Amino acid sequence: MRPVLFSIGPLAVYSFGVMVVLGIFTSLYGISRRTCKTGFPPSLQDGFDLVFVAVLAGFLGARILYIAQNGDAYLRYPLKIFAVWEGGLIFYGGVIASFFSLYLLCRIRKISFIKSLDFLLPYVALTQGFGRIGCFLNGCCSGKACDLPWAVRFPGSFQSVHPAQLYEAFFDFALFFFLAKGSLRKKFDGQILAYYFCLYPAGRFMLEFLRADNPSVFFLTYNQWISIGIFLLGFAAYRYLKFNSPGSAR
Repeated sequence: MRPVLFSIGPLAVYSFGVMVVLGIFTSLYGISRRTCKTGFPPSLQDGFDLVFVAVLAGFLGARILYIAQNGDAYLRYPLKIFAVWEGGLIFYGGVIASFFSLYLLCRIRKISFIKSLDFLLPYVALTQGFGRIGCFLNGCCSGKACDLPWAVRFPGSFQSVHPAQLYEAFFDFALFFFLAKGSLRKKFDGQILAYYFCLYPAGRFMLEFLRADNPSVFFLTYNQWISIGIFLLGFAAYRYLKFNSPGSAR
């Protein structure tokens, strides 16, 4: 694996950061095309601002939740809190932080919050996919030991493991295509939001069984318990929005 892609003098360029930036710019390109095609958000600047707020709040929330779950290590080495190029993000923390930050921005700009989430979430999945490739190159978020033909062995390890990062990258890209296609023929506002918050936690729940680095409680990891809660909220949102959105069948 290649945690550092290359160095320019004392400056190291980290693969995780490069992949995340690549995902963000790919999403921005897709968002600009979708905005011009659909007329939502009201301006391209609104679309870019939604992405900026979602990304910034998402990284902060994801980092804070990771530090909270691995507090002992950061108490010993507190400066490691800022070493985001080494990985160490928990997506669900980012979801919570982005959710509330986007809500505030939409209130300020007088943009529909539900429509904004429908618009953004396919690109969230796309950016996640790039981020998971970055995790693979960085060697973090590794899988459990296995002897399958496609198992990988990271530098410094003596056992082969599941490429769990690549499994999730494939899942995230597939989710992006499903949501992006669905957003063009959705029947009610919030449909893509509900799909995402049902499908992503379901996939994440299953993939967690192959992850080796997450603490657990009552036989499930913290992220699996969070996945169950978010799935239930997503299902409840689907039912509510389907039958309470204007023009929905009752």
